[in-house]
This record gives sequence, C-alpha cells and structure tokens, in this order.
Amino acid sequence: MIKFAVSRLGILTIALAVCCLVLPIPSAYIERLYSQQTYLIFQNLITPLSSSVPFAVFDFLLVAAVMALFCWWLVSLMVSERSRRWLTVMTMITKTTVMVSFIYIVFLMEWGFNYRRESLTVKLDYEQGRVTSQSLVDLAFKTTRHLNELYPRAYQNRWLGFDEIPIHLGPAFQSVQRQLGSKRTAIAGAPKISLLTPYFRLAGIDGMLSPFSLEILVNEFVLPFERPFVVSHEWAHLAGYAVESEASFVGWLICLSGDENSRYSAWIFMLPQLMRYLSAEEKSGVWNLMNDGPIKDLQAVSDRVNSTDPVIQKNARRIYDRYLKANRVEDGIASYGAVVDLVLGTQFWQQ
Repeated sequence: MIKFAVSRLGILTIALAVCCLVLPIPSAYIERLYSQQTYLIFQNLITPLSSSVPFAVFDFLLVAAVMALFCWWLVSLMVSERSRRWLTVMTMITKTTVMVSFIYIVFLMEWGFNYRRESLTVKLDYEQGRVTSQSLVDLAFKTTRHLNELYPRAYQNRWLGFDEIPIHLGPAFQSVQRQLGSKRTAIAGAPKISLLTPYFRLAGIDGMLSPFSLEILVNEFVLPFERPFVVSHEWAHLAGYAVESEASFVGWLICLSGDENSRYSAWIFMLPQLMRYLSAEEKSGVWNLMNDGPIKDLQAVSDRVNSTDPVIQKNARRIYDRYLKANRVEDGIASYGAVVDLVLGTQFWQQ
C-alpha cells in the first residue's frame, strides 16, 4: 500500500512538472501574481537568511545533492541481488526522474517563473523606431565621452571590494526597482565567492544567481572597475529580471544611479555591447575619441576574457543556451545582446 501511494505521488509529481514545462500561462498573470508579489515575498525572507551565512549556501546544496545522489545509487545497487540489478537500475531511474521533477517544480516556484513575466518593452515606454543606426552611433560617442570624463574621477577614489558594494549601491538598487514600477522591492544580497570560482574563471562566467538559496555568486577575478556592474547585474536577477538582456539593462541603470565609480563601471560595460554593431569606420572614430585610460581598461577586460579555456567556455555557453531556451527564452544566450535595443528603445535611462 505504501509503495503504491509513493508510486502514485511520483507520477503526480512528474505530471505536474510536465504541465509546468509545457502549459502556457499568460505573462500578465505571472507578472502581477508571481513576479511582483509571491516571488518577492519569498525573496525578502530567503535572501537575508542566505546572506547572513558566511559561505555560499549554493555550494553546500550542490555538494550535498551530488553526494546524496551518488550514495543513493551506490547503496541501492550494492544491496540488490545480481539477478535483479537491471530492475534496480530501472527503479532508480524512475525515482531519480521523480526527484528531478520535484526539484524543477521548486525551481519554478522559488525563481524560475520569472522567465515568463512581462517584458520590459511592454512595461516601459519602448519604441522600436528609436533603435536606429544613428542612435546607436550617437550613444557610442556619448559613452566614450562619459568614460573620458569619469576615468580620472573614478580613479581618484578607491575601488570597492565586493563586500562593500551593498552598502554603497544598495539604495540605488531600491530606487531603480521603484522607478521601474515595483511597489514591493527585492532586498540586495551579499556577493559571495563560490567553490565554483575556478570554473567561473575558465568558462568566462562573471557571476550567477542561485535560484534555490536566492544569493548571488561572483567571480573574484573580475577587475575592480567591473565589480559594481557584475553585482548590479546579479541583483537585477535577484529582483526577478530573469532574461539576461533585462538584467543587464537594470544592472546598468543601478550603476548609473550610483557614484562615479559605479557609473564608470556601467559605461565600460556598455561600450563593447555597442561596438559590435558599428562599422569599421565608426569603430575607428570611437577609438580616436577615447583617452588612453579607458582604452587600457577595455584592453584589460579583453585580456581577462581571452584567458578562459576555449573548450570549457564553449561547452558552458552551449549548456546555458539550452537552459535559457528550455525556460522559454527563444534567443537563448544571444539574448545578452538585446540590452542595446532596450537602452535605445526606451530612453528610460536618460531620466
């Protein structure tokens, strides 16, 4: 009787996970009931708890899950009779599928449904007609002028460590969320260094959000002037902006609302995003306008990115691309580049 009840519960779990995966839910409902309400209630409870722990809770959960799964399989195979081992394997596959289905449901409830919320292009004054070649060039030159102006002032100050950024940028995080229409706001999480740092470095990953502990993990090898934007980008994920282009846009706004160092970090991020769409002649014009200081910093970023392992980076990008597409981000990893459309199409940042 117990086995039948467990089996039935397992079937229901798999069925629920499949329904969550394939059934369409109106984005307006997700936005109003989940992203703006339920999720933020969870986040306001969970993030302060995970931030109070000195180590990355995600690391503990990951190690515990891998060890538990390995031991579970090993013990099950060891105690089974040799003649019935194939049946044990099939049973374990079924049970593992149930477990993965349950984890997927928890993932959606804690954070994953944010992938299905309304786009910022719907909530803000976005006009596709503003996204033109001329507006792109204008913004590239404006970005260059900002970098030239901010460089000497930013370097007069001390670049903050990761642990100091929440104190300095936390108010800007709250302010930007309200400007974007959120009545209930997310709480800034403490940036943490993870056991995955060597992998982050080789794969070219600057940071990530743990969807289960709702904490942000950062690559400690990013350059000091990159730190404010990296943290702000992950905070945007923490605020429920799951799509990468939107997280970059919100993170950029947060940095622009901060001090001179944060604004420099915002513009140093934005210029390479713009440059990829410029012609050779336009790129040459931008480089000729730029002072030596920002050029040196951009080269340092390029050197850091190029120090990754090509094989590991390629596989990491492929896995993340599939992950994004599985969560209904049609462009996959290419969605990173859509931040330029948001910047040009909304003009919101000029406020």
